[in-house]
Amino acid sequence: MTTSLLKARTVRVKIEEGKSGLFFATSPDLKGLLVAERTVDVLYAQIPKAIENLYEACGERVVVSISGDSCDNYIPWVAFPAEVARRALSESEAS
Repeated sequence: MTTSLLKARTVRVKIEEGKSGLFFATSPDLKGLLVAERTVDVLYAQIPKAIENLYEACGERVVVSISGDSCDNYIPWVAFPAEVARRALSESEAS
């Protein structure tokens, strides 16, 4: 595991409907994020995997979850370092 991602990061995602009827997800925080699907439900299901894949391409393993808060037309998702999440779960199970 590389050490550049030591804490969780917020990835703001903007959802827009294109002229062709597809829904698109992009992010100013994560260059290269582009997800396109026919329905919003399927789009939401694909966003975490797309974020994970982009981080993995940079050598980072993350676990992604949507945040409960929205801000300025963006939906925040949180990318947790996978190793940190794994350790926290192990400690939780041990206690």
